[in-house]
Amino acid sequence: MKTLQTGPEAIQAAERLDVALHHRLEHVKSQFLLGQYELAAFAAMREVEIRVRELSDSESSLIGVKLMRKSFGEGGKLADPELDPGERVGIMELFAGAIGTFKNPPSHRQVNYADPTEASEVVLLADLLMRLLDRTAARVA
Repeated sequence: MKTLQTGPEAIQAAERLDVALHHRLEHVKSQFLLGQYELAAFAAMREVEIRVRELSDSESSLIGVKLMRKSFGEGGKLADPELDPGERVGIMELFAGAIGTFKNPPSHRQVNYADPTEASEVVLLADLLMRLLDRTAARVA
């Protein structure tokens, strides 16, 4: 019956999220299961941005891609001096790209995640970023 109401794609996408998400992302599962794919993806990426701001002690006025570049860029509090310079840039671009692609657009306009699988993958990407931030937190503590 559920398959008839939501379609097999939505059920398969929800199964992707049937994992132990980072504790700061657990709340997005319920949004996703209610079919609020855009809100779930946005909320997950917003948590990443909030965590970066907390760890970098950045002002609330510094947001989005600029926050990522300052926090992970050369001399940024979250930049790992032990990494090769190219790897540091890669981490900075990973965070900046994820925020710029998946958090910023829904902040400014309606984004339609017609494909629930895509939305579930955004949540899983946020989960990975949060786990990377946990490692960063241990290093900068």
